[in-house]
Amino acid sequence: MSTIATRFEELCDLFPLRPIRSNRAHRKALNTLASLVAETDRDAVDYKTVLGKLIADYERDAGHRIDTSRVKAADVVRHLLAERGMSVTALAKMIKVSQGTLNDTLSGNRAWSKSMIVKLADFFGLSTDLFLRD
Repeated sequence: MSTIATRFEELCDLFPLRPIRSNRAHRKALNTLASLVAETDRDAVDYKTVLGKLIADYERDAGHRIDTSRVKAADVVRHLLAERGMSVTALAKMIKVSQGTLNDTLSGNRAWSKSMIVKLADFFGLSTDLFLRD
């Protein structure tokens, strides 16, 4: 009986989906995620979603912060999405908000809600103050 590995399994072989515990593993995870930006099949999207969460967890736990004093909150969120190779749709699912609401907020057509501020700050390890300046 032969087995054919799914794309998800191939990606897990490339970088296993387990907690990131070192700067070296963090860099490898970021490089892996960046290399998959153009992949849109379901296995790749699922893998990128989980890997993005693992990266965010490591960055939060390691105290990684970015200087956001001169940028808008929406720009920071877009940058972090791009850095992780994540779509707005994937982020919306992960933080449990509608994609339309998240899109409207990022484009400036809707004000930041308190619940979205908390969810985004928690997910990306950002200060809630970033969202209150806009």
